[in-house]
Amino acid sequence: MVDRLLFDVGDDGPAPFAGSPDLPDLRWYLEDYRRVPYGVGAARGAEVSAELAEWGEALFAAVLTTHDRRAAYQAARAGGGPVELVIRGREAGLPWELLRDPERGRFLVLDGVAVVRAAPGTDPGPPASVPGDRLRVLSVLSRGDHPIVARPLLERLGGDALVVLRPPTLARLREAAAGFHVVHFDGGGLPGPAEEVAEALGDVPLVIANGCPPEAAATLAGAAGSVVALPYRLDPAAAADFLSCLYDRLIAGDTVAGAVTAGRERLAARPGRPSLRGPLRLDDWLVPVHHLRRDARFPGLRAHKAEPAPARETFVGRDDLFHELEDHLHHRGAALLHGPPGIGKTELAEAFGRWWARTGGAEPGGVVRHRASGPDGVVAALGLSHLGAEFARAGRDRRRDLVRRLLGERRLLLILDGLDTLDSLDSLDDGPAALRDLVADVAASERGAVLITSRTPEPRLGDLPRIEVAGLNADDATEYADRLLAGVPQAAARRQRWLFSDLMAALAGHPLAMRLILPRLADTEPEELLDALRHRGLGRDLLGAGVHHALAYLSADERRRLGAAALFPGVVITDVLAVLSRFWSAPDAFRGLGPAAWRSELDRAVATGLLTRVRVSTETSQGLGTGPALAMALGMYAVHPALRPYLVEEWRAAGQRGFDQEYATTRFALLEATAEFAERLHHQLTEGDAELADRVLRVQYDSLAGVFGSALDGRQWRSARRIATVLTTRWSDDLDDEGRAWTARGRRALEFAGGLAPALDGPAGELWFALVAGDAERHLAAGRLAEAGGAYRDLLAALPERPADARLAAVQHQLGRVTEELGEWDEAEKWYRTSLATGEEIDYRPVMAGSCHGLGRVACERGRLDEAERWFRRSLDANGRLGDRRMTTATCRQLVRVAEARGDAEAALDWVVRCVAPAGPGEIGDRWRELTGEPLPPLVRDLVAEEGG
Repeated sequence: MVDRLLFDVGDDGPAPFAGSPDLPDLRWYLEDYRRVPYGVGAARGAEVSAELAEWGEALFAAVLTTHDRRAAYQAARAGGGPVELVIRGREAGLPWELLRDPERGRFLVLDGVAVVRAAPGTDPGPPASVPGDRLRVLSVLSRGDHPIVARPLLERLGGDALVVLRPPTLARLREAAAGFHVVHFDGGGLPGPAEEVAEALGDVPLVIANGCPPEAAATLAGAAGSVVALPYRLDPAAAADFLSCLYDRLIAGDTVAGAVTAGRERLAARPGRPSLRGPLRLDDWLVPVHHLRRDARFPGLRAHKAEPAPARETFVGRDDLFHELEDHLHHRGAALLHGPPGIGKTELAEAFGRWWARTGGAEPGGVVRHRASGPDGVVAALGLSHLGAEFARAGRDRRRDLVRRLLGERRLLLILDGLDTLDSLDSLDDGPAALRDLVADVAASERGAVLITSRTPEPRLGDLPRIEVAGLNADDATEYADRLLAGVPQAAARRQRWLFSDLMAALAGHPLAMRLILPRLADTEPEELLDALRHRGLGRDLLGAGVHHALAYLSADERRRLGAAALFPGVVITDVLAVLSRFWSAPDAFRGLGPAAWRSELDRAVATGLLTRVRVSTETSQGLGTGPALAMALGMYAVHPALRPYLVEEWRAAGQRGFDQEYATTRFALLEATAEFAERLHHQLTEGDAELADRVLRVQYDSLAGVFGSALDGRQWRSARRIATVLTTRWSDDLDDEGRAWTARGRRALEFAGGLAPALDGPAGELWFALVAGDAERHLAAGRLAEAGGAYRDLLAALPERPADARLAAVQHQLGRVTEELGEWDEAEKWYRTSLATGEEIDYRPVMAGSCHGLGRVACERGRLDEAERWFRRSLDANGRLGDRRMTTATCRQLVRVAEARGDAEAALDWVVRCVAPAGPGEIGDRWRELTGEPLPPLVRDLVAEEGG
């Protein structure tokens, strides 16, 4: 039972008293001290911290002015239970939360007393019981100078419990507030005058208000049961800590007053806040102000299931840009982030995409990230992920219509990353106008939105909202510095020096430059790092200065090796570097280094911040991965795209006169080494640990594809052919459109004027045939029959008729499949008979079995069941020595259908039994479904039932 004390302080607060808190000093301490923790600022902060106790005792004396009040207070404390002290009166701006009992020597709010505020004459009464089994929080973002607490809070509360109001207007609030337990005005301020907001809220049990002055909070409390205001700026992590504790206590059954007290105690128990000097003790537990009209409990709430933070959710700050993105994407459906390399555009877009998805801006799975490409590639990124086979079969115009319809029906966000990486907008499908029109289509759609990143403002994209991404602001930069230096204890002493603030100012919040420079505080003084920046000119080339200084800790040979690592278009693959080191043509600095030595080299680069490790889970369905696939998974690193040109320039400086030859030799060796590695990876995909190898391929795809493109440009056909073998695995899986684009690029590089194919008996012809055949297969699998037929006819035209070979027979057979799918039975029969004849001539049994099978299907379609059975039996005979179980199953299934069409149950059962052998009588149905994906035909099922299984 809570002992509640009601103390009235009058309309204008208590009478003037000695030792009254200095409110400007208090605000400076809570909001600005962390920004200037050196010299005079440090001294002033210590003084204000010491004065808190004096101010608290002065407030205590000013409230407990009469004997009756002191006696009531002492009696309540003597009871040993929780106490609630209600200060009733008009707001006078005094920090009642500082009340301190001089006899007990403790602040009341940290000593079991809930200090709350109430309007004059308020009698809160017993707590109300609020129904509901799931805590529901409505977040209303208001653009102010306070952080968006909902962002770190999402990781603790769970995304489905928190809903973001879009748009954050009074009208929308009136529609949505009912049914929520908590309405949180986040970011600072309210969406309108306090009186109108109070009217829109209705009888909400609890309101949280960041940056809300006491008078406005008191007005809101006239409508809500409780208002917890945060009038001073709290560190976002601390605010999230406070609120997550508050919500946890509400779920556990506490009243709002009890939960606020628990949240204060959490703040007091964890007082370290980010500052330039490192974690700084701050008594910000006094910031929350609880205005009470009627307390509440939530007895039916169930504990929410915590959602672990995604591995990459280390994004810091940028609340101002989040506000802009929220506004532009909601009202305009589009935004373009632009800024210099390394400033954090991609990271911002990805972090916002996660926020947008988890707060209902996009439906589950509705955020599609796509590397910059032309309109057709953008359309494919949206369509393939959400429309499946219908989209895959469609032509270009139909695809765009389908995507327009999709954007009108589904809440999607397309992130188009790195538009500046395209060689030229003019080289796109229909030039820049086509991409501009497509972006406009997405932006104008009813529910879709698009977010683009680029180093330039891209004026050719038309009237698009543009947001410049500059360096982190001072508070965000401080938080990021804390994260970067958390694992560098040697830097703590150097952060205490004023020069560290000069270093931070020189870095100007540039995230990548900070990552390169700040960890060097482990063994370098701030003035030395400042000198390194000044060497390149402050503000002009921060990245260049950072890279140059980081490389100063490496030898000349190590800098050359790191330059070679920068040649990878995607992740750096140590196994490829190790292969390169075996070549006689490799530069001396590279020769003889194995995988372990390269990992050691690259780990030293990780320590400088120039690289980061890329981790891939090695757990498979069979347990921990083993063998070559495991080694492949362990040797990958990432280099930020903005750093690559600097690393190559530093390599040039280390190599001096011999650089040009060394660079060209290394690029050529990289092609050959990647080709050898690709063959080993393909072997793992087909005969080794396929699950882990597939995971590795997905991470390494960009590097392998980039080197493949270099091989095409350099006319290194053999290397390109070997790399294409493994890339085809991805193209046939989920990158069909990318495979089509690479095939088109390969054909442009390989074919002569008029589309004439190269001779197929050379490396260029082998690559051409592999690319076109793979493309034809994917067209056929996707149901794009016209495109498939065209590709197979191109293959047929390039193949010599004599001497016949397996390739000719296979292409003829595939043309039979295409025409069969088109329902052109005469053409299909002609092609199948032609391929059968070719197969018999060279005794190529896979084509013989397949062609007989195809002829049987054509005969079935024509109703010639006896002919169909003969062809199917011939297919089984041809397949007998091959032992192809898949072909046997397909043919037996066709023979069952022939028997069904005749009404011959015994024959149908016989073919079923032959298909499922060696299954026992009771296993026939399950085994048939396992092999064919279909239930037993009714005719057979009835016969099996009659014969007792």
